[in-house]
Amino acid sequence: MQSAVKHIVKKVTLELIYDVVDERTKELKEELKEFKQETKEEFKAINGRIDQFKQETKEDFKTVNGRIDQIHIRLDQIMQMLVDIRNR
Repeated sequence: MQSAVKHIVKKVTLELIYDVVDERTKELKEELKEFKQETKEEFKAINGRIDQFKQETKEDFKTVNGRIDQIHIRLDQIMQMLVDIRNR
């Protein structure tokens, strides 16, 4: 009889342990799912900021290139004026 009671207690204990493990596994899966969603949203926000920065940088380069072109044109004019003065 004592071994039968031991066996039943052991079986009930194992079932309780399995139930706790299953419940905790479900909780962890849910937490992981939430974490993945949060991470996905954060990456989306970061990529949005990166795209905005790239666009701003692209516009800045266009402005700088325009100014450089203006300087080159002005330098060409000055060089031509100096050549004209020298040839007089």
